[in-house]
Amino acid sequence: MRRLVRARVLHVLVLVAGLFALGWALFAPVAAIRCHDQIMRPGDVCSYASLNGVDNGKTQSYEQRLATEKSARPVVAVVGVLVAGFGGVLLWSAIRRKDSLQQ
Repeated sequence: MRRLVRARVLHVLVLVAGLFALGWALFAPVAAIRCHDQIMRPGDVCSYASLNGVDNGKTQSYEQRLATEKSARPVVAVVGVLVAGFGGVLLWSAIRRKDSLQQ
């Protein structure tokens, strides 16, 4: 019986994690875009440094970083829906299995 309760709790946690990811993707504000611990503004450009600190000439604009941030949200939303659906199916099947055992 304890194992069944623990399994259902885990199913609910998977469902809630998926819903949390979906909620974040839909409602969380866009975080401040940063470059080397400095907040970037529109028109700013950030240059990459290699692991040894040498400037390698690669740059990324504020607009590119903002687009990358925004493009991740639909992916997180889809993954959240899939995870929530998976948790829901697991929970539903566990409840049905319990009901069929009692009949």
